[in-house]
Amino acid sequence: MAIMTHDNRILLLGNKGMLGSSFANALLEDFITFPRELLNVSQPQQLMNAVANLTPNIIINCVADTQVDAAEKMPGPAFAVNALLPSLLAQSARLVGALLVHFSSTGCYGDNVNSPLDPHSDFSSLRPTTVHHKSKFQGEELVRESGCEHIILRLGWLYGGETTHRKNFVWARIRDARQKSIMASDPYQLGSPSHVDDVVKQTLLLIKSGIKGSFNCVSTGAVSRYDYTAHILKVAGLSTHLTPTRFTRHAPVAFNESAVNEKLSLLGLNIMPEWDISLTNYIRTSSMQEKNLS
Repeated sequence: MAIMTHDNRILLLGNKGMLGSSFANALLEDFITFPRELLNVSQPQQLMNAVANLTPNIIINCVADTQVDAAEKMPGPAFAVNALLPSLLAQSARLVGALLVHFSSTGCYGDNVNSPLDPHSDFSSLRPTTVHHKSKFQGEELVRESGCEHIILRLGWLYGGETTHRKNFVWARIRDARQKSIMASDPYQLGSPSHVDDVVKQTLLLIKSGIKGSFNCVSTGAVSRYDYTAHILKVAGLSTHLTPTRFTRHAPVAFNESAVNEKLSLLGLNIMPEWDISLTNYIRTSSMQEKNLS
């Protein structure tokens, strides 16, 4: 989806990550990025000066600390990357008149008190239960407080990109299944698996629309981690036996992280596909690429 013009200066941060690399591919390298040392929140003026010197029209922030369990013992890195960095970028965006695109998590909703099994609407209150999600929540709040033009997108269970990427849940399960006859998966954890390429397309459409605000951005449908994994194995043609097992984690992650794109749908802008259709296409395409490389 080519929506950018040569009049735009796009600052893409985190372009080597799973989501950021998908943006990089979609933008056809028509962006600028910063070395990681410039993103050190302990030197805020250095970062803000760098943004001011660049004067971007759009800042896309894909940088995130994703160590959910580690954050319970060491919250500092999570709050530095997920809260303070977005705050500095937002203040910089306001000073140069740029749009900031920032990514949060559907895990920020916490437990759905009234309807525990229902996906979270964008209009629901945020009640994060973990240190990690509290840091993401604070990042959202600080972006809004800055007064900059912004789009905040709450994402679900992301997958995609290179099959070797260490955070690619889908291919991690496929690699496991190729080596094991039995695997365990949690039937009690609910979420919305979403392909990074779909998130990128939805984000670029929203930028093009000119509409700002906070939105859910997940594939359609809520599914358990067990059924998610079972679908992966089925499409990949693997016969590994999957055992339903309740997992325990150090972080008190809410059992329901699924969401629905209510705002995008009401605005007529929701293009996120069904989770299982997108996942099937991704596995089949990646499998073909894998065969061609072998």
